[in-house]
Amino acid sequence: MKRIVALLLSIIIIFSLSACGKTEGETKETGKTTEPVEVTGIGATAKVELTDDNRGTGTLANKAQIPNFSVDGDSAAITAINDRIKTEIITLCDAAAAEPLQFAIAMTQVVETDRYLQAVVTYGNALSLDGLNVSTYVYDKSLDTEATLTDALNAAELTDASLKLLIKDLYGEEGPGGELKNMDVEGFSFTGSGYPQFFVKITFDTGEDEQVELITVVPETDSLDQVNDAGSVLVKE
Repeated sequence: MKRIVALLLSIIIIFSLSACGKTEGETKETGKTTEPVEVTGIGATAKVELTDDNRGTGTLANKAQIPNFSVDGDSAAITAINDRIKTEIITLCDAAAAEPLQFAIAMTQVVETDRYLQAVVTYGNALSLDGLNVSTYVYDKSLDTEATLTDALNAAELTDASLKLLIKDLYGEEGPGGELKNMDVEGFSFTGSGYPQFFVKITFDTGEDEQVELITVVPETDSLDQVNDAGSVLVKE
């Protein structure tokens, strides 16, 4: 049987002691450099505010941080990002709060670079065996647009197929062991260097049962990291 329940319970305990923020990670020199991006116009005013959702009863109340993007003025991209947050995160929290024996968890890491304002949300239904999910919301301040997975793949000079081949290779070198059965790219964010990292849910067979984990894959450094102790994917600056 999957060890998801034990993982989620440990996340809940640590979650109450954790503050959202940037997570440091080691990198290696790659020789790649990017020019600083000077942002002007509406994107320069962009910000993310977090709201705690503690709806529910007693120990079964939601434990969620919900991001909201804003700018000074009107932005179709910001509206679209917030609509996705409502669909993916708030809807989950609403449903969990309405159930007497259920609650939602969501940890948000806000990461800002010269060009991008980003929220990486690790979330799930605490009593589900489906594991945690990741949703990423990436606002390009310089273009006043929402960055897409295609944008991230192009920045990494990868295709969907070549990224999955890279994940297989890194899993073989650095993964937790067992046969890799499935991988789903759930999101991405950009590091301070301007290159992307990808958040991937993997399913692997240990020989005794199937396991589900979230990993971070950084093509720039050819590295793979598993979920950290706070239950959120590792976000490199």
